[in-house]
Amino acid sequence: MSETSRRDFIRTSSLAAAALAGGCATAPAARKAAWKPDENAFIKSVLLHLGSAMWTDVNTPLEGDKPPSADPNWGSYNWDSYKARRDYLQTSDAMWREFTNAAKAHGFNMVVIDIGEALAYPSHPELAVKGTWSVDKMRRELDRLREMGLEPIPKLNFSTTHNAWMREWRHKVSSPEYLDTVDDLIRDVAEVFDHPRLFHIGYDEESIGHQGEWGRYEYIVVRRGKLWWHDFLRCVSTVREEGCRAWCFSDKIWKEPKAFDANMPRDVVMCPWAIRGEKEPESVHNTCIGEMARLGFDMIPMVSTYSTKNEGISEEEPNFASVYCEKVIPKKQLKGYIFGPWTLTVPGIPHDKYMASLPVVENMFKRFGH
Repeated sequence: MSETSRRDFIRTSSLAAAALAGGCATAPAARKAAWKPDENAFIKSVLLHLGSAMWTDVNTPLEGDKPPSADPNWGSYNWDSYKARRDYLQTSDAMWREFTNAAKAHGFNMVVIDIGEALAYPSHPELAVKGTWSVDKMRRELDRLREMGLEPIPKLNFSTTHNAWMREWRHKVSSPEYLDTVDDLIRDVAEVFDHPRLFHIGYDEESIGHQGEWGRYEYIVVRRGKLWWHDFLRCVSTVREEGCRAWCFSDKIWKEPKAFDANMPRDVVMCPWAIRGEKEPESVHNTCIGEMARLGFDMIPMVSTYSTKNEGISEEEPNFASVYCEKVIPKKQLKGYIFGPWTLTVPGIPHDKYMASLPVVENMFKRFGH
């Protein structure tokens, strides 16, 4: 789909929906001018998954729509059968509103929306599933979030470990057709989100281990070396062309620090995660943060209250992560934090951990005067 066709489609969709509702839709430029975030404010964001086809390419239907048993390794973090790729959207609108309202109540100012299969992409309607949100529904939700004071930021994860939402395009990774599709999807989302200042592109955990040894993929594909950088840099370039700033997970520096230094554009915002606790202070997950700071990267690190020991909410993990980041990242480069609760907005999944996590992270912000 051409750029003109895409914009006409999205604009026509919004105008038609507004007419049916008796209101009036505004052009993208006017919408963007009508609401602007405080770009000097410290970012306090939460990552929420609107789509959920990001962990396996196996389409596993629920048996009788009964909630599955909890995975003993993860507790109520997520249930395996909800992490399957399905031909319908699992997200509950009510839970989504509950999760976003709670984030606002605890002082967050940004929601990073992991979209996946949850949007009807104008350029690629074949990616839609039953219940996928229309462009107009997404825009209404973006307006609701903005009215609440929550800045909506899109996330499309193009890691081959988290791209089951791309369906058959997973089998064409790195082909010219695949790369054109990635461009199309970025442009669609940038247009729907009114060209936001940030755009998270994921790119984490792309390894054989994550997909095969302990993953649940039938089709395994992993890019390495120059091929990975070629695809990644094209993605960053397309994001930049849409007036957004690319934001990605920082996995690449862990094992390829020289290639990272040589190839990673300095305008990409880094999202370090898996920050280790006091028992592993010199872990590469930690030391790379100081190295990225030395190289001049802006960062929005990820913190989580999920305990790797499955002992419930852990206040130690986000507090240690923030203490470490506040110590090693210069103030001008630490743009904020992103909280990853890792709880899907899906009926049947307990969300008590998410609700209990919010005040923990809120206190973390207050501890450092954010």
